[in-house]
Amino acid sequence: MRTITKKPFLGLIIILSFLGFSVVNAGRPQNITPHRVQSLLKPTGSPLHAMLNINNFTTWYRADGESNVPTSESYNGGIFPRGTTNVIFMDGIMWGGKTYLDAAHTQQAPVQLIRIGGQTYNAGTVEGRIIGMDSLAVAAIRWDADVRIFRIRRDYTVMSADELKQDAAGVNEILVTDVTGAQMIAVATQYAKDWDEWPVQYGAPYIERNGIPGYQKPPAFGPLFTVDSLIAGNYDEPGIAGADPNSPADQVIWTVYNDLNETTTLGLYGSEPIGIEVQATIWGYKRTDAEGNLYFKKIKIINKGGVDVGNGKKGSFYIDSMYIAQWADPDLGAFGDDLAGSDSVLSLGFVYNGNAVDAQFIKYGLPPPAVGYDLLQGPIVPGFPSDTAIFDLKKVGGKKNLGMSSFAYFAAGSAISDPHFDYEGGKRWWKMLQGFVPDTSTIPDRLYPHPPGYPISKFPLSGDPVAVTGFLDGQGQNYSFAPGDRRIVLNTGPFTLAPSDTQEIVVCTVGGLGADRLSSVGVLKSNVRTDLVPIFWTTS
Repeated sequence: MRTITKKPFLGLIIILSFLGFSVVNAGRPQNITPHRVQSLLKPTGSPLHAMLNINNFTTWYRADGESNVPTSESYNGGIFPRGTTNVIFMDGIMWGGKTYLDAAHTQQAPVQLIRIGGQTYNAGTVEGRIIGMDSLAVAAIRWDADVRIFRIRRDYTVMSADELKQDAAGVNEILVTDVTGAQMIAVATQYAKDWDEWPVQYGAPYIERNGIPGYQKPPAFGPLFTVDSLIAGNYDEPGIAGADPNSPADQVIWTVYNDLNETTTLGLYGSEPIGIEVQATIWGYKRTDAEGNLYFKKIKIINKGGVDVGNGKKGSFYIDSMYIAQWADPDLGAFGDDLAGSDSVLSLGFVYNGNAVDAQFIKYGLPPPAVGYDLLQGPIVPGFPSDTAIFDLKKVGGKKNLGMSSFAYFAAGSAISDPHFDYEGGKRWWKMLQGFVPDTSTIPDRLYPHPPGYPISKFPLSGDPVAVTGFLDGQGQNYSFAPGDRRIVLNTGPFTLAPSDTQEIVVCTVGGLGADRLSSVGVLKSNVRTDLVPIFWTTS
């Protein structure tokens, strides 16, 4: 079995002094397919990367959906706490389902019934929306100026010089002492451009305040109209808020991407396109309490079609038994001693350190932190009349949200390792999305091994590391590997996605730093419990 190995970046490594980035395993896995690099050479709009850096957790997002990959790809992009070193190497959203030509799910799609998409070390998606629906659906032209990523910060006109300089250092991946005035102006100019061109017409969210249907762009900032005027004057504004429109996110990233590029989808896990557009909103808050240690991501998927349905025709699929997942390769400083865990009650998957001291965090005089992903909102499905679901940050009666349906993991070099970038790897991902071990596709589905005497479930590694009880990782057994390089997968499903249907999930990425490696898990879970979910959801 070929395994993914990480290799050090051999070129010029830029250390960001204001973030204290430490490059411990930057670069790409050795068996990445060539198309991914080639896709970045397309004459697309600019920028294609954006950095969320409003609080104690910094992260990168790319226009095609790849996450925690900076522009230079020369270091690990997820940093916590800010000013120290990495906790995430890469992450992305994965999905899979059975594709049919009819609503009764009796006529299978040509070529492949099961199709897999998303992003891991390769991106199976490309930047840009899908224009039109069904047989008329086509991908946006990737070299159009508006095919790019957008980033806004509502206080950009009143940022201090120090904040602007730090932002420019991060965006340009240089020392803060090397930032020029021109670079600071360029960052402020980009904020102004993205605020002015915020693509509501393509699905980007906005905050409704004035009571007039649709988005009315607020006046331009100036001496008589400041950021404070937005709320005081009940103006609509770009960005996102929940129950309280007067508590908007302080920094927001938005992009739209699709899976219609067959070369790209085949390069991920050998799967044909499904016809999905994804709108991604990433946001954070400028805070120093628990909400300053996390950020949010809303993934909206729309079944738009434009795929080969046979006989030379284009159209849409009816997708059955669909799952969507948050995949991550977290690296807590040095990547070789990590452990994974799950908490089905919190819909949480997380990683913590296997040793008391981490070789990277000790350089900052810190114990190892913990990092996790909290599935706040799963797909919406039919419920009882008394049920209430959340969709588009609003309550919907008679529906319910799916929670984390299973937790999966794999470890580099172990008996449960990375799927290959081919359709066999796609079939293994299909197993994992359902909560099964990613065995060879010819092996019958089996749940993850559990310790003797423990009930078998789809939530392995479900013990409590803080109390040192239950099913824990790191035991050096076939059901609990020795500390190493972990990947985690939080799954939710199944659900159906008919032509033109829309689904979404909301995931919170959260960090925790305690007095030691285990208390960091306790702080992580405390931060999850206080993530103020209700304030993001309106009442109608």
